Amino acid sequence: MNREEKKTEVEFLGKALHGAQVALCADPRGLTVMEVTELRKQLFKAGSGARVVKNSLARIAAKDAFTKRGGKDGEIKKFVDVLHGPNMLVYSDADPVAPARVISGFAKDHQNLKIKGGWVDGTFIDSAGVETLSKMPGREETLARLLALIAAPATQLVRLLAAPGTQVVRALEAHRANLEKKGA
Repeated sequence: MNREEKKTEVEFLGKALHGAQVALCADPRGLTVMEVTELRKQLFKAGSGARVVKNSLARIAAKDAFTKRGGKDGEIKKFVDVLHGPNMLVYSDADPVAPARVISGFAKDHQNLKIKGGWVDGTFIDSAGVETLSKMPGREETLARLLALIAAPATQLVRLLAAPGTQVVRALEAHRANLEKKGA
């Protein structure tokens, strides 16, 4: 890799990490090319990107991107310290839970994939933290729950407003049935 290619790679990683809500680091050692390709496809479907990176370039990009975002030096150092050995960086600017779910699920099926840690909202999380993140409700599920909470009072109001009318109809029907019995 020549100097210009390295500069381009650092710029790409810096932009990806600067805009990312989550950045995860995993060791893909032992995975076949087909398995890595399958993982990338799953991550892409989840709205995430993945890249096998050169550690020195990833360290430079991560330090720069996370410092610009206001990350604390201690937290940045923890993330940079996991960048040793072969690394795959997974990043997403849409949903922090989706890539964690994909990579955790893939790691369960492929023991060769080792999750090292991640960066979420200015904080380093270890592999156990990534596992915990993967179990949280995703963006879509959270929005659905919020919508249900917002709609619940309106639904209850409609039921309350409809209840007296329903009771009147039932009373009239009972009265009609009673009159028919007496008349028959």
